[in-house]
Amino acid sequence: MRLSFLLSALGLTTVFAGAQNAVVSSAPVRPALTLTLNGKPVAVDTAFSRLEVSTGVNKVLSINLVRADSPDDQGLTILIDQFPLAVGQYRFKEILSGHVRDASYRYGTTTAYSTACGLNDGLVQVQAIDTQRHIIRGTYRAVLCEAEARPGSKRRRFAVEGSFQSTYSIR
Repeated sequence: MRLSFLLSALGLTTVFAGAQNAVVSSAPVRPALTLTLNGKPVAVDTAFSRLEVSTGVNKVLSINLVRADSPDDQGLTILIDQFPLAVGQYRFKEILSGHVRDASYRYGTTTAYSTACGLNDGLVQVQAIDTQRHIIRGTYRAVLCEAEARPGSKRRRFAVEGSFQSTYSIR
C-alpha cells in the first residue's frame, strides 16, 4: 500500500501498472487439463499429458490426456487432422469430408474408440489459440465404445468430456 501511495505521489502509477501487465502476459501458462469419464472426474497427469500440432500442410492437433492414477497407460487421445491453427468447432462426424477426427481411450485392459460406436460422435471446440506463444485453450466431448465386448456382456460406452489449456509443442 505504501508503494502504491508513493508511486501515485510521484505520478508513476501508469508506468508501474504497465510493467506489471507485461510480466503477467509473458508468464508461462500452467496446464489446466480436465477429464470426466461417464460424468465422474478423472485426475489428469499434467507432466505426461501433452498437446501437439504437427508441421506440414495437413497439420494434426493431438490431445493426449494421461490419467494421474495410471501414467503408463495411454489415456485419452484425440486427433484432429487438417487443423488450420484457428479457433473453431471440429466435429468428428463429417460425412465424406476425408478428415481423420477421432478419439481413443486406453486404460488397463480397456480399449475404446469413437469409431467403434458407429456414429463417431465427438467435438473439439478450440476457443483460443496463440500461435506465437504456442498456447491453446478449448473443450472436447466424445462417446467411445469398447473395441471388443467382454465375454458374456455388451460393449461398454464411455462418455468423455473436459477442457484443455496449455502450451502445445510442434512436432
